[in-house]
Amino acid sequence: AIRACIKELYGDETAEAIRIQYGGSVSASSAPELFAQADIDGGLVGGASLKKDFGAIVNYK
Repeated sequence: AIRACIKELYGDETAEAIRIQYGGSVSASSAPELFAQADIDGGLVGGASLKKDFGAIVNYK
């Protein structure tokens, strides 16, 4: 919905260039499902950055 709104206001080129960040918390277990979605380009890691499995989030592919 966010990308569609940007597209409507600013056009296709801008909508595709915009990076959309997930604003909820991201953990190693939720990262694969979140980052697999087409219109999520990254996310807010928060407290998970202090945990030993933080590398699993950073290195998600």
